Amino acid sequence: MGRRSPFTPAEKRDAVLAVLTKRKTISEVCRDKGISAQTFARWREQAMEGMVEALADKADRNSREADLERRLAEAERTVGRLALENELLGKASRRLT
Repeated sequence: MGRRSPFTPAEKRDAVLAVLTKRKTISEVCRDKGISAQTFARWREQAMEGMVEALADKADRNSREADLERRLAEAERTVGRLALENELLGKASRRLT
């Protein structure tokens, strides 16, 4: 995993907006912030993904949330089942030794 960025989300937003509104070029922003063009491209991509999510229909968000809740419940059931199996295997192992 990468290290934590020294830039706040607001600073990243402002940098991306400066380019999108043509107040600055990508080169100017990169020079001002001391970042690479690759880092700026990642910020821009994250901003665009955020806008897509923010502008998604409420029904789409609700559907996505329902899917995530379903997947979380399934994962919790799996963890519970595995914890129980682990406990039973531990007891069986202690009896065999």
